[in-house]
Amino acid sequence: MLYFIFTVDGDWKEYFNVNLPEDERVPRTGIMQSLIEQEIEVSRRNLNGKFIHFIHTSARARTFFLNESFTGYWRQIIENDGDIGIHCHEDDPYKAYYFHDISRMRDVISKQVTILRRHGLSVCAYRSGWLAFSSDLIPVLEENGLCFDFSCEPERYLVDGQNLVSDWRGAPTSLYRMSYHDHRKTGDSRVFEIPIGVSGGRYLYFEKSDARTIEEAAYNLKAESAKTGRDIIVSVLTHSYEYASLDDIRSIEEKISLLKKYGYFINIKELKNRVESSKKK
Repeated sequence: MLYFIFTVDGDWKEYFNVNLPEDERVPRTGIMQSLIEQEIEVSRRNLNGKFIHFIHTSARARTFFLNESFTGYWRQIIENDGDIGIHCHEDDPYKAYYFHDISRMRDVISKQVTILRRHGLSVCAYRSGWLAFSSDLIPVLEENGLCFDFSCEPERYLVDGQNLVSDWRGAPTSLYRMSYHDHRKTGDSRVFEIPIGVSGGRYLYFEKSDARTIEEAAYNLKAESAKTGRDIIVSVLTHSYEYASLDDIRSIEEKISLLKKYGYFINIKELKNRVESSKKK
């Protein structure tokens, strides 16, 4: 069987625009609320509420999305059968990247998780900005009860100047338990990786893929699952800023509809059930 987990990274476009003045690269409450409301409505109409919103944190918005203007949305997502996760953008886009500074990452992640749980919000999912990751981060996720990582885009290798940002070369293309020694290999850590779905260089990355590409990838993934007799579990990636217009939303819904022809959308609870059932086989 083929299973999808629909995800939204809670980013806004201005964050990445280095040509804007600094005060214009921060999020705006009303705009972000409107985008998140659209995410929730799209998931309600198309996914029975099942999706993960990854809550952005960065030096420009360290606790912006943890105040009362937004915690109600996170609670609503969970009540609708969805989930929330942590999305750490420890970077200054196109200038500096701090994802390999484990002390910094531990401090940021632990504080974000602590605040969310104080609000009574359950969180066990993580994704780095730029899909960055290092094996040293695995114990940090374990310490904070983040047992599912969504940072893998198989074969991604991103270097900016002298900075290695992301390296997923050789990583599996379906859910796997990560190795402490190499996050791109299977092992015995307590963190499971859910890669972005890919087949033949076609990714379930909505911003970068048209409807035809999405359907071809899904068709091939389903065929692979049928041929091997094994479940394939992958993630689907969108961003908050993709929910800004009716045309963009229609495109998202069209792609979701195509994916539903080939597989099933699940939430974290169902993902945990799939993991547990696989252990018993």
